[in-house]
Amino acid sequence: MRSLPDEAVLRDEVRDRVRAAIDALPEHYRMILVLRDIEHFTAPEVSKMLDLPISTIKMRLHRARLMLRDRLEGAFAGGAA
Repeated sequence: MRSLPDEAVLRDEVRDRVRAAIDALPEHYRMILVLRDIEHFTAPEVSKMLDLPISTIKMRLHRARLMLRDRLEGAFAGGAA
């Protein structure tokens, strides 16, 4: 099933806003969010890659997700997208 041109534009806008919100995160949060939620590495794998305790990985991931949610809520407030 093909999508309508308006749907493609909307999908691109959503993707761009999500990408911008991720890019705006502080690097130490963004790196863990990308490794866990986009690249799908496990917490132990990320811990080993970054030489950080798993508890730090989990805490930073939680904070990154909260920041991302707040940024996206602001970006989409008012039904803009």
